[in-house]
Amino acid sequence: MSIDTSTLPDAVRAFRPNCPGCSPKIVTEAGAQPCSTYDCPGLPAELRVTCDTCMYDFANDEGQVKCDQTSCETARRLLGNVETYRAWLEYISA
Repeated sequence: MSIDTSTLPDAVRAFRPNCPGCSPKIVTEAGAQPCSTYDCPGLPAELRVTCDTCMYDFANDEGQVKCDQTSCETARRLLGNVETYRAWLEYISA
């Protein structure tokens, strides 16, 4: 299923991972996960999908979420970023 990448915010469209050893190719490989610390320099807020508190990865649904995702404001915000994150992955792999 293709995601509409034309609606991505400019900051998201322009962002490329630049941490040592990271690249768009590595980020888009099958089974790749968002950075475990999600401290990527310049990472737009719209691409944050990992909780800084419990390190739950909402994009891959991995980890042990330690909150009620329906009432936790951070969880709701990060869940809302998942579609943008996936569209960005598709965008940089093209």
